[in-house]
This record gives sequence, structure tokens and C-alpha cells, in this order.
Amino acid sequence: SLRVKKFGLDDLGISSTLRALGDLYHHLKQYDDAFRSYKESLRIWKSHSGKSDLRTAEHYYNIGLVFYSKGPFVKARTSVAECLRIRRLHCSRKERLPVAAALYLLGLIASSSGNYDEALSLLEESLSLRQALLESTDYLLLSNVQLALGIVYHKRNDLQSAMDCFSLALVGRSQCLGKDHLLVSEVLQAIGGVYTTAQDYQKAFKTLEEALCIRKSASPNGSSLEVAETLDELSLVLFKSGDAEKAIELSEEALEVLKSAVGFDHLLVGKVLKNTGDYYQDMEAYDDAMEAYSESLRVMTAWHGREHVFLSEVLNEIGVTRFKNGEYKIAKQSFTEALRLMRLTHNDANKSAVFPTLNHLGHALYKNNELELAAETYLDSFNIQASIVTGDVNDGMKEFSAKLNVIKNRIAIMEQNEEDVVELSESLGGIASILRYLGLVIQEQGDFEAALSVNKLSLSVRLCQPFKEYSSMALMAETIAMFEYKRNNLASAMDYFNQALDAKKSYQGESTIDVARTVNNLANIHFSLGNLDDAMVLYQEAFKIKRHCLGDDSDEVANTLNNIAHVMVNAGKEQEALGAYHNVLRIRQDRYGKSHFSVATTLASMGDVYIKLGKLEIAMTYFEQCIRIQKLHQDHCDERVLENLGSIYGKLGEWHKAESTFEEIIALKRAAHGNECLEVAKTLDLLAVSYIEQNRHVESIEHLREALRIRKACLDDDDDEILASLNKLAFVYKSLGMTEQMMEMREEFEAHQERRRKGSC
Repeated sequence: SLRVKKFGLDDLGISSTLRALGDLYHHLKQYDDAFRSYKESLRIWKSHSGKSDLRTAEHYYNIGLVFYSKGPFVKARTSVAECLRIRRLHCSRKERLPVAAALYLLGLIASSSGNYDEALSLLEESLSLRQALLESTDYLLLSNVQLALGIVYHKRNDLQSAMDCFSLALVGRSQCLGKDHLLVSEVLQAIGGVYTTAQDYQKAFKTLEEALCIRKSASPNGSSLEVAETLDELSLVLFKSGDAEKAIELSEEALEVLKSAVGFDHLLVGKVLKNTGDYYQDMEAYDDAMEAYSESLRVMTAWHGREHVFLSEVLNEIGVTRFKNGEYKIAKQSFTEALRLMRLTHNDANKSAVFPTLNHLGHALYKNNELELAAETYLDSFNIQASIVTGDVNDGMKEFSAKLNVIKNRIAIMEQNEEDVVELSESLGGIASILRYLGLVIQEQGDFEAALSVNKLSLSVRLCQPFKEYSSMALMAETIAMFEYKRNNLASAMDYFNQALDAKKSYQGESTIDVARTVNNLANIHFSLGNLDDAMVLYQEAFKIKRHCLGDDSDEVANTLNNIAHVMVNAGKEQEALGAYHNVLRIRQDRYGKSHFSVATTLASMGDVYIKLGKLEIAMTYFEQCIRIQKLHQDHCDERVLENLGSIYGKLGEWHKAESTFEEIIALKRAAHGNECLEVAKTLDLLAVSYIEQNRHVESIEHLREALRIRKACLDDDDDEILASLNKLAFVYKSLGMTEQMMEMREEFEAHQERRRKGSC
């Protein structure tokens, strides 16, 4: 104020004072005031110097430092880049430490912006300059760059290089400042982060606790940006160790510290809120998660702008949360925007980040029934993952399938414990997984052949994995087996069921319920092929395991026992089959009550056995009980059971019951197949017989004529069924003394036979 009064607003001394004031504001974290001071100081300096010199560069450096601290990073980068340009121009070879400083700050900005290749190049140049110009004992400036380099290596997932840099930085800072200095805690924080990524959570927690202790000691009231940063990292360690509740507690503590230290608009607030959202999402507290993610997105947008790739991480988790909450359309929108931002950065490192979001988007599209788009999205993800594994651009499943043998050969010459083998195995697992989802979509589209082909490729990829994921292998093999079984390719189905069984036994053991179910499926195939002995052995194996796992009276035990009874019936062991069916009946009645639908099914099966034994009265009793139960549950009954019952009524001479049963069957068949159905004609014949046996010949004529009409509509003129219908009508007319009608039927019969003779000639 004194200078302004004495010299005016544009005095150079005022510029110096403003710069010093800016430094003070920056130290106090009053960034807006710091920026205004530096900006006005630069204006005054430029008005006097008229050109860009080293003092101008210093102003740009200070302004860049402010924006690096408060955001947005794009403004920080612009200012520091101008500083670097001027310093390169004016600094001599022996006085290039200011150039190294600008390179270092620009490297930090690039790293914070996610431009890791650029950051690595800038920081390596800065380190090289400092090593050339500084004394070997000047560890501090060197350790600063080594720390920054380590952070970049960590972001690039090069953990060994990161740890090497951090170790050098820790030694340098400890020697210069002592082991309990705040800047030493910064290195410990970084080392803890590497341990977290490496999943060595015990070391991570111990290292971060040490950093937190130093940071709390350095802060007067225990509240600082650095304390919040360490609390956030500790919360992440706890979360990854499986303690989400404790992670939330530390995360909330970090937010309180930040609120006190820097307010609620700092970039670290966005990071902490993102992690907090992850913890809530894991606990299925989706509303809390969305609140945290939304606020995180607001803060990060303010720092990075709307078009930065860093926003995609939050958008992705918003999509996952919406998806888990069943909001598939909103989830699709979040994944689509996340993907758009990711694709603004085109580089090889970005590939591994893009395909998980493509997978999420595909799932959302599938749930929205947008099947064509879902298939395209899954295929896009597949091609990216395949190109990562093969090192070449991949175009479709056929091309990748042709490369599988090359991949197998590559695996064969790799050491089993190499880190690369683990990574390759996981990548192949990801490819197999996305192929499974693609198969589901194609199946939903109705192209079962194509779906089967995709599923088989998925299994082939699973079989290539050096580290077998047996549960996934079993799932895929069993899926293919069911496809083949439905297509009646029983030999192929048996092969895939056996693969599924071997995989299940590899990770579950010999006697689990899941193993029993696959054994049961294999038995079903042997039964369909007529291999009754093999079917019986497998059913009994499944029965034994199910009894062991579920007890004697479980529904699954009853189902397999039911299958065993079927085999016995087909093998001619009716009495043994009845014993098995009685046990099935007991279990189902005890579990569900005597009027359950499954009880009716068992009663019908027992009725069939009694028919084979010639015990019609007993069979009738079982069928009647079955029909009674079925009518409790639905408007209509099983046609087959009714037909058996009608037949028994007829054989036992209970023609009135037979009549009503056949009428019911005809109504069912007409409702299911319409009037022009040969099955209706057959039952009309049986109904007519029931009338004839009751000496109601006249009433039978209507039904016999309708049966003839249906057969003429459905069959060729000379078909045997038409001739049989004509004969039946002729017989009834003769019985009634209706000679004219009888002769009409006989003439038509003979005309049909004559046409047949001529046709055969």
C-alpha cells in the first residue's frame, strides 16, 4: 500500500512485493489470492521488461504451481510449459537447474493428469540434469525426482522399478532430513501404495501407519492434507483386506480432516469420495455410494474439466452401482460416457482399461434387451483382449481360434512360476468369460448353432489357461453338453458332461452335490441311448452322493431315485421299480403334502407299472388319484394319464367312465391342436367304442363320421386309417340294420381299394 501511494500501481518494486505476497498466500494454501498476486506481479514486470526473460519464467512457474495445487491441471501445464520454454532459451549449459525444476513440475502435472509416458520422459530429463549439475551429496533434489518417477512407474504397474526409485528417495530424504521428517512420510506413503497394489496388505498397513504417525506429529492439530491422504490409503488397505466397515470409518475420518484442512473442493476430496463410494457399493448401500460418487465427479470435473479420462473411473463405478441396483438404462448411459472419455486417449496402455468398461456396457445392453448392440460390444471387448494376448490386431473369433495353437506353444516354453504366465492365464480367462456372455446373447437372438460355436471356443480358451479355472471350465463344458443333448447329439453331450465332471472333481472332490448332478446328467444320456446298466451305475452313484450331502429325504434324492425306478421298469424289474417309486412317493408326500403336483407324477408312473403287471384295478386307483391332484392345480389334466385311465375303464367294462374320460381327452386335444388333428380322430374312435359297448350304436355314428372327416382332411385317399374308419361305420350301420348306409360305406371302401390297386400297378 505504501509503495502504491509513493510510486503508483506499475512500479517494479510493487511487482516484487506482490510476488512475495503470492509466495505467502501459496504457503497458507490461499490459492486464489496467490494467483491474483502472481498474475498482477507478472503484468507489471512485462510492462517494464517488454520481453520474456528468466524473471518472466519465474512468474509463469509460480502461477503453474498455484494451478497444480488448486486445479485445473490444464492451466498449470500451460503456465509451466511457457516457463520451460523461456528457461531453455535463456539458461546456459552450466546454469540449467531452473530448467530441471520446470521439467520436474511439468512431470508432476503430466503424472497427475494421467499422461504417464510424457511424465516419465520429463522426469527422466530432470533427473539427468540434476545428476549432472548437483553434488553427489545433494540428495534432496535428486530424491524428489526419484519419488516422482516411482509414482509414475507405480501408475504404469511397473512395481519393481517403482520400489527401486522409492528406496533411493527414502535414503536421500532420510539422510538429509532425518527419519521423522514430513517429506520422509511422503516416500513411506508411496511405498505403502506399492505394497497395496502388490496385495501385501500387512506390509502396506505397517508402512502407512508409520507415515501417518509422522504426519500427525508434524501437524499441530493432526489435521492436514497429508494426514487425510494416508488415512485414505489405509482405508483402501482395509477394504482390500475385506473390512469394508472399518474402511468407511477411516474414509469418513479422512473427509473430516480434508474439510478442516483445505475445504471440500480439493482434488484429494474427489479421490477419497470415489473410494468411499466403492466401499458403500461393496456393502450394497447403493444410495450412499451414489451420493459419494456424484460429489466425487463434481470435484474431479472442476479440477480436470469435463473431457478428462480420469472422470471415466468414477463414471464407470456409477454405472456399476446403477447396474447392481437394477437401473440398467442409466447404467448404460454412464458406461457409454466413461468409454467415450477413455477413447480420447489412444495408446496401448489404455487397452487394458477399456475392455472392462466394454464388458460392463455389454451387460447393461443385454439386460436392456438391446441384443444386437450387446453382441457388438462384447465382440469389441473380445477383439481388444485377444489383441493384448497375441500382440496383433484381432478381427473376430475365427482369427483368434486359428492362433490358439501358437498360444499353447508359447505357454509350453514358459516357466510355470513366471509372472508373465500368471498374467497370460488371467488374460485368457477374461477372453473365455466374454465369449460366454457373447454366447448367451447369440442364444437369446435365436441362433443356437452360432451360440454353440462361441461356447466351444470359450471352453477351448479355458483349456489353454496355464492355471486352470476348473469351476469356469465345468460351467462351460456343462453348458455345451446341454446344448448337444437338446440337439440329440448324445455322444457329444456325453463327452462334454465327462469334461465337466472331471473339472468339478478337480476342485470340489468326488462327493459334492454339484458332482452328483453332473453324474445324474450322464446317466440320463446313457438311459436315452438304451445303456441301462451304465445308466443304473451312474444313477446309483448320484443317489449315494445326494443322500450323503442332503440326507435321505431331500427332493434331489427323490428325483434320482425316480430315475432309478425308470431304469428298473425298462429293464423288466417291475417289482423293484415299485419299491423305488413307493420311496419316492413317501419322500414327496412328506415334503410337500399328499396333493402336491410331484406326488401326482409319481402316482402316474406307478400306475404305468401296474398296467405292465396286469393289475388294472390297482393301476386305475393310482391314475384316479393322479387326476384328482392335477385338477386341484390346473384346469386340465395329463392327456397320457387320461388315455391310460380310459383304456383301463374299457378293459374293466366301466364304459360310462370310459365315455366321460374320452370326451375330456377330445376337449383337451381340440384345445391344444385344433379340430383337424389325427389324435382327435383316434380318441373319437375310442369314444364311439364306449357308446357301442353300451348298446348306444346310434350315438356312436356322429363320432365315427367326424373321425372319418378328419382323416380325409389330413391323409391321402387310400390311407389305411381312412379304410379302417369306413369299415367301422359300415359295421355300426349293419348292426342297426341301416343297409343303404352300410352299402354306401362299402362302395366307398371298395373304390378306395381299387384306386390303391391301380396306383400300385
